[in-house]
This record gives sequence, structure tokens and C-alpha cells, in this order.
Amino acid sequence: MLSSVKFRLIAWFLSVFFVVMTGLGFFLYYELEYIVIGSVDTHLHSKVQLIAGLMDVDEGILDIELSEVEAGDYALPLSGHYYQIVSRDGRVIARSPSLGSVDATLPIAVESDEPTTSTIIGPGNSPLRLLNETFHLDGGVTVTVQASKSLEDSYELLALFRGAILLVFPSVFVLSGLGMLIITGHSLRPLKIFSKKIETITEKNLNERIDEGTVAELRPLAAGFNTMLSRLEESFARQKRFFSDASHELRTPATVIKSTCDVMLRRKRTAGEYEGAIRKIGETARRLTELVNRILEVSELDSGRASFLLLADLDLKDILARVLILLEPSASGREVKIYMKDRHVRIRGDREKLLEAFTNIVDNAIKYNKRGGTVDIDMNDADGYGVVSVSDTGVGIAEADIGSIFERFYRVDTSRAGVAGSGLGLSIVKGVVEAHGGRVEVSSKVGDGTTFTVFLPQGRATAGSL
Repeated sequence: MLSSVKFRLIAWFLSVFFVVMTGLGFFLYYELEYIVIGSVDTHLHSKVQLIAGLMDVDEGILDIELSEVEAGDYALPLSGHYYQIVSRDGRVIARSPSLGSVDATLPIAVESDEPTTSTIIGPGNSPLRLLNETFHLDGGVTVTVQASKSLEDSYELLALFRGAILLVFPSVFVLSGLGMLIITGHSLRPLKIFSKKIETITEKNLNERIDEGTVAELRPLAAGFNTMLSRLEESFARQKRFFSDASHELRTPATVIKSTCDVMLRRKRTAGEYEGAIRKIGETARRLTELVNRILEVSELDSGRASFLLLADLDLKDILARVLILLEPSASGREVKIYMKDRHVRIRGDREKLLEAFTNIVDNAIKYNKRGGTVDIDMNDADGYGVVSVSDTGVGIAEADIGSIFERFYRVDTSRAGVAGSGLGLSIVKGVVEAHGGRVEVSSKVGDGTTFTVFLPQGRATAGSL
């Protein structure tokens, strides 16, 4: 739960929301308090200036006419609106009727050249905002004018605002959290459907696909998963074909061995007959062993479990010359002439694996050639590659079959009938060449022959690809 994307999104949103809204609440509250208290201070300052304007000094005697400020709230006892005038020696010279009627005074302020404000508890235990300002009048008369106003209304407004914040912000917080929960749940529902769909896919229904018409964020994932399913389906299909073809290829020699044994055991045979049967079984067993070894080699190439290449500096001419020595009896038996250009092309590769690959290519060129035909082998350098082309004058390959000839056990039966083979040679060729970082290209025309062109990098081979 704690590690889910949904939980993290909600936790992040609510954390940010809480921090922002709490900060905003404090900011708004203190801004309102500043404005409210500031308006009270402005009112008191105006009142003090009005009182100061009503004072006059005549022959050293202070004359004050306060009738203009003794009306309204300042005339009501303990109304919260007060003023008083204090002499330099701390004596109260005059005070508002709201104070005088109950014989109360404001706290005597210390004389100061600058106006001062403070919040106090005044008469009647009510909170007051108090302003003190000292005036130096003519004749050396100095007085301090004090004015105050009740903060009860201001505090009530601030309390109302504080209550609104404490009510509204948590409500919005909860509603936002629920909304985020609903939105994330709805948004992530396609992912749950996607996950459940994946759980139902096995090797038996790899043909099924994920709906790509989902939310935009999941479309690339669905498309990528469908591509992976296509590759898996193709891989499983190849694997099934491999086992089917391998079983078919192995069944024939196994059947020959079994049938030969059954026939020979039905009655006693002569020594010659036994010898012939044993030779036949031995030859069939040899073919069976060769087929099994080739199947294992192709399987290792496909799975990546083959050993690393034994790299060395090689001359392609030496490898192909060895191939011609190995295949000379086969070529002579079919009256096929082989011509090889006398060129030296240096590469870096595995001698034994390349020898096997080129043996398969040239062997095919001989087996599928016309009697009395030719095989031309050419070598060259091109753009950092050693290039070997093997061309024959044989039956050729139909264009529709060229893309399949490197598949395991694939043989073009219609044009190559009667030629023995396992159908694994070109698969091994492709695996070995690609393990060296190279490639194989094929061009052919039915009735005219086929050309295999092998490109091998002249630098270090990519042995790790095996």
C-alpha cells in the first residue's frame, strides 16, 4: 500500500496542499490582523491630532476646549473609547467623560518624542489599543495626549476569520483528498485492467493482444507489450517447429536402425548379412550423431550459451583453401569445377567456426549445382569488411523462399528434391557470421544459380554476442 503509485500521489498532493494552505491561512490571518489593528491606529492618530489642535497656551496657561470630542462614544461610561491629557509631571489634566464618569484613568505613558502604540487591558478589563504622543506647546508647555479604542470588535472579526479558516481549510483538505482518491482510482483503473489482462496470457493464448485504445499514458506501454507478445508468439512458434522438425529428422534414422535390427533378428543370418546390417546401422548412427550435434550447435547459437569465439588473425584464403580440400571428393563426384581467386584478405575471427560456416556454404553450392557446373569463390576488402562471395550454376532459389532458407530444417523441396541434408547448415552459417559481427546476403535466380555473400569485419569480432 505504502509503495503504490496511488498512495504516493495522494500523499504528495495532500502534503503540498497542507503546507500551502496552512501557510496561506497564517499569511491571510496576520495580514488581516495587520490591517485591522492598523485601521485602529490610524483612527487613534486622527483623534490625538484633533485633541492636540484644540489645545492652546495663553500666557503660560494651557487652555483646552474639548467640547468637540466629548460626544458620542467618548461620553458613555466605559465605552472603550477614551482619551486623556497628561502633563510632564504625570498629572492628568483632562480626560474623556467615558473615563471621568467612573473616575478611571489610562496607564500614564512615559514621555517620548515619537508616537507609541501598545495593546493593554483597560477599564472594565476590556482589551484596548493605546496611542501615546507628546506635544511641545508654546511657553515651554509639554503634554502627552493618550487615546485608546476597544479591540473587542477587532478581535471578534479576527476570531470569525480564524474560525472560518479552521472550518473551511480542513473541509477543503478532506474534499480534495477524497477527490484525489477518486481521480487517481479512476485514472489507474486501466492499469489494473492492463495488469489483469497480462495475468491471463500464457503460452496457450499468446495470440491475444492488449487494447491500445486506453488512456494516452498507457498507449506506449500497451504497444510495447503487444510487440513483445508478437515476438514471444513467433519465438514459441519457431520453438514448436524446431521440436517438430527435429523429431521428424531424428525419427528416420532411428526407424532405420530399429527396422534393420528387427529384420535381422527374425531368423539366423549369414556372417555377410550380419556384417552388412551392422555397417548399415553404423552409417545410420553416424548420420544420427551428426544430426544431433548440429541440432545442439544451432540451439546453443540461438540461446546464447555457445562458448566465446577463439579469436585470431586469419587469412580467408587459407580457410577457403582448407574448405576446398575437404570438399574435393564431393565436387569430383558431381563433376563440379571450383574456381577461387588468389587474393589474401585478413580478418580477425575463429578459425574452426568460420571453417564450418564456409564448408556449409560451398557444400551447398556443390550439392545443389548442375552436374558439370561451376562454383566461383571471390574474396575482397570493402569498407572495413572482408567479403567472400560463393556463386554456383545450380538450380537457384525462388524469391519467395530466400527469406526462409536460414531457418532451421528449412529446405526448398520442390527444386532440391533428392539431395540429402538436415536443413541446419545455413542456420549455423548465419549464427556464426553474426557472432563475428558480420552478415550474410543471398541473391538467386531459379535455373541460373545462387550467390552467397559473407561480410566479416576486419577488426575485432563481437565474441560476446554468442
